[in-house]
Amino acid sequence: MEIPLPAALKGDRGPRNGSVALVDVAGSHLTLRFLRPSLTDESALLTPPEEAVLTRGGVEPVSAEELRVVEGQAAAAYQELREQSLSVEDAADRLGVNASRVRQRLAERSLYGVKDGNAWRLPAFQFVAEGLVPGIEVVLRRLPPEVSPLAVARWLVTPNPDLTTRDDDEHSLSPRQWLLEGRSPEAAAALAASL
Repeated sequence: MEIPLPAALKGDRGPRNGSVALVDVAGSHLTLRFLRPSLTDESALLTPPEEAVLTRGGVEPVSAEELRVVEGQAAAAYQELREQSLSVEDAADRLGVNASRVRQRLAERSLYGVKDGNAWRLPAFQFVAEGLVPGIEVVLRRLPPEVSPLAVARWLVTPNPDLTTRDDDEHSLSPRQWLLEGRSPEAAAALAASL
């Protein structure tokens, strides 16, 4: 079953800043895709029939106030990520290389960076006290470039059921912990590619 796009999302340039959720149901598989909501554009809200379909599917519509809270939480998390990130120069010092090598590694995607104006910020999740998380460059190269920095940060530190030790299938490791324990970066990289 395919639910049509809300009228506010249709247009010759594809989805625009606007509505709330797209739902795709294939057999018993339900996929939700959330788009950035616009709290000021009333035409971007779901229609009553669209809300009814979502409710029947077990998805409760989100109020404008709840969206403001989520946006605030995301903004705070992004600010924290920026504050804990290293400058190119700080990353160069940590890695024992010059700043141009850090920029080169950003270009080849063996380091992860976020543009902050004209400068790069390198999130701390990829570093340890004296260098990089072992094998992180293999994982970083496989990350789809369109995945947001917050999604990357959360994915790296969230236990993943596909990353378990042989001794304890009940104990999942985060991709970062997996790498820190010296396990195969290819296993984490395969998961990164599907983000």
